[in-house]
Amino acid sequence: MKRSCEDFFATRLPIAGLAACAARLPDGMILPHCYNRWLTPDQVRQATAHLTLAAQSLQQYQISPVRMGWIFEHLRVYLRLRPDQACLTLFMENRAEFPAVEVDSVLD
Repeated sequence: MKRSCEDFFATRLPIAGLAACAARLPDGMILPHCYNRWLTPDQVRQATAHLTLAAQSLQQYQISPVRMGWIFEHLRVYLRLRPDQACLTLFMENRAEFPAVEVDSVLD
């Protein structure tokens, strides 16, 4: 599966405004990719781990999030969780010309 993620990153990313991204595999391994100096691989790895845990913890309340998003002053973070607990996290620059169509396409 690691190779599939690497192929996905190579063919679909980066998109305009992407600061970083990470894939979390079903076994918990996190593969971070950084496209600018805002975020380090360790920051992306840790944020992805914590955001995935947040999404998973909602399941104890019978809330099954598939896609979650957070908007901050300079960054938008989107997480897409699969039933096998793999996920993709995108760390996007929060800019006026936000590429919503491209983000939706990558997350879908």
